[in-house]
Amino acid sequence: MSEANASKFTIRPGAAYVVATPIGNLEDITFRAVQVLKQVDVIYCENSSHSRRLLQTYEISTQARTLYKDQGAEPYKGIIEDLKSGKTLALVSDAGTPGVSDPGSQLVRILREENIPIVPIPGASALTSMLSVSGWQVQPSLFLGFLSEKKGKKRNQLKEWENFEGVLTIFESVHRIRDTLSAIREIFPNSPILLGRELTKIHEEILKIEPVQALESLKFPEKGEFVVLIYTNPKKMLNGRVGDADTLE
Repeated sequence: MSEANASKFTIRPGAAYVVATPIGNLEDITFRAVQVLKQVDVIYCENSSHSRRLLQTYEISTQARTLYKDQGAEPYKGIIEDLKSGKTLALVSDAGTPGVSDPGSQLVRILREENIPIVPIPGASALTSMLSVSGWQVQPSLFLGFLSEKKGKKRNQLKEWENFEGVLTIFESVHRIRDTLSAIREIFPNSPILLGRELTKIHEEILKIEPVQALESLKFPEKGEFVVLIYTNPKKMLNGRVGDADTLE
């Protein structure tokens, strides 16, 4: 979008905008997203303190409020009244596209029930970013989000998709990644795994793990968020195989 076109962008009165923000690198935001965040009456954030750096970077002075999960119907009542009076809002998560693995889906559901116009502003997504660099046929693909913290329940969640043919995608934290990988290897012993850590950030890593590779040999830093891809039927890959385990930086 040219600067001239961006300056003419106007938001729709009474609408709620679901705005994708960077998953790491602050430059991964669209012109349209910045314009929306500057023009709405209020920005609801997963954590307003976390979003402050992004807003300051792009000189966005719009009031930002934290949207708490399971906060009950009463706070949403005021939001709905504001929107029906013609005010506007933007919804953002700490990183990426709201409503995927954050409290935002609850607000979106309630607004949709009230027939409030909801406008998606697409952009960065850890899910699609990781799928795009896999080199695997991703049709079909299934997003499982964050699995249970309990080992037994986590194993059962994976077991449900034991016969699925395609790509499974999981989000995981550094504190549980080893347990999750062990459960994956148990349920999908013949499947290659692709790990993305700290995507788009300075210490971004993409690690490819073959079924024959010992998980004990893997070393992880003490912090970071992971996106995990499991190719459940490697025989259908375009090239027929996955290369040796390596790290791309």
